[in-house]
Amino acid sequence: MAAPIKVTPPPASSSSFLSRHRELLGLLLLASIVFFYKLGSYPLFDLDEPRYAEAAREMLEKGNWITPYFNYELRFDKPVFFYWLIATAYQWFGLSEFSARFFSAVTATSSVLMVYAFGKHWISRHFGLLAALILSTCVMFIGIGRMSITDMTLTCLMTATTLCLFMAAHQHLRWWLAAGLMAGLAVLTKGPVGLVVPGTIFTLYTLLIGDFRRCLINRWLPLALLICVAVALPWYVLAYRQNGDIFLNALVLHNVTRYSDVVSGHKQPFYFYALVLLGGFFPWTAYLPAALHQFVGLSKTHRQQIETKNFRYLVPLFSAVWIAFVFVFFSFGSTKLLTYILPLFPALALLTASGFTPITQPVNSAKPPANGKWFTIPAWTLVGLTAIGGLVFTTQMGHLLPREAAGVQANGYNVAAVIILLAGFTATAWLIRQKKLYTAILAQVLSMSLLVIVAIQGIVPNVSKAAQGVMMDYLQQIGNQPVMLYEIQRPSLTFYGQRKVPRYVEEQAPDLIQTLKQTLSNHPQSFIITKSTFIPQLRDLLPPSLQLHIVEKDRVYSLLSVSQAP
Repeated sequence: MAAPIKVTPPPASSSSFLSRHRELLGLLLLASIVFFYKLGSYPLFDLDEPRYAEAAREMLEKGNWITPYFNYELRFDKPVFFYWLIATAYQWFGLSEFSARFFSAVTATSSVLMVYAFGKHWISRHFGLLAALILSTCVMFIGIGRMSITDMTLTCLMTATTLCLFMAAHQHLRWWLAAGLMAGLAVLTKGPVGLVVPGTIFTLYTLLIGDFRRCLINRWLPLALLICVAVALPWYVLAYRQNGDIFLNALVLHNVTRYSDVVSGHKQPFYFYALVLLGGFFPWTAYLPAALHQFVGLSKTHRQQIETKNFRYLVPLFSAVWIAFVFVFFSFGSTKLLTYILPLFPALALLTASGFTPITQPVNSAKPPANGKWFTIPAWTLVGLTAIGGLVFTTQMGHLLPREAAGVQANGYNVAAVIILLAGFTATAWLIRQKKLYTAILAQVLSMSLLVIVAIQGIVPNVSKAAQGVMMDYLQQIGNQPVMLYEIQRPSLTFYGQRKVPRYVEEQAPDLIQTLKQTLSNHPQSFIITKSTFIPQLRDLLPPSLQLHIVEKDRVYSLLSVSQAP
């Protein structure tokens, strides 16, 4: 009897690989544009970017990976994890703007991929892709994904924690362990908020679906908390051992006082985050009402949706709880910063994608929603607002933001940006009218991607030069000579000068004079950078033994030299 013939299947071709992973590859290509394109081509923006970048540089310089310093002074504004990431990037790529921003772009990309995988797992491949496209092309997520600040890393870790908790509720409780790990890293990035916010979201959600006891009273929860503590606590203990009560006082200030009282003058009205959401989630804010309309309709049969485990309802429900809690939690905080509500953006993307659910079916994905006006009216509204806003942007920006807009108005990139947006939104509105919603979404994504390229190529560098180019010029003139600041904050000078740059205000005049005298005992002159309006005040403060000279003066700032009187 002849042996059976073995048929060896042909190896998978590259085309089949591309076919199987085309959405993932497309998202990576999109991320390479919106988050990584020319990431290091413009200087770090004052005030926050240089603080994190310099603290990481000083960490490497001192060889101390426990206690952060900025301007060679203790800095406990945030825990240490983000500094570790930047310092690691410096070791990989060298000291540069790209290195300082690298992990923000990485965590932004990771957040997008998590949203894609989550949506694909629970609803459909098209739903996951749509949610990921929405998240990666909203204005605020792009902007913060390209900045060397903690908020994107925190958002990524909180998103991972929150999504793992959803998996624990509906797949297996062992997902608590992954949530504990991610929460520990979040606490190590920005304090207890990294645990409190995801935990509260999950608790509220389990109460709404009537599954609180099973989801939270089980053996996996204490194990998850143990993992969280094991990840975060060692640094807190070591930092306390090195710094004592100074560390504890800073911990209270930036995790308790910052919420209950206004810190660093960041006071905003209660409705502040409503405005942030409207502008920051642009252009997808226009389609959020469609998702809310559909969600409210489904919520009328809440109990039935839960009993049938309809994830087309449960995912938007979870997203709505996520959005509502983060929004309310930070709205009641006394200190309000633009970036605080960034952790709700992944949920916004999931909720908005649910409004397009009828076109995100695995089959017949071009099927339009039943109520088209929820898409056509917002789409044409965007066209009108872009036309009006573009006219203002190209003609009046110099009057609205004179200094920051000077570089923008000197070139045609701003006009190109308006044309791209207007053309993209018009194409999107027309395609929606033709009931080609999925193609319309791709047109919207394409226009936002082109906008990023134009902005990074010709708008952002010019805004940077107009806003802080004079400081870079002053630093170049000063060279290695001593410099200090009076009544202004410019952390970028410390980073780019790679040395301590003391800062003084009027109440510290005796300290300023003492520092100048000590400096002039070893150098022929010292430099002060301040606003030009403060020059008369400085002349009155300095004693006759110190002479003040104007080296250079522009519309806002001045470079001054101080020397001993003959």
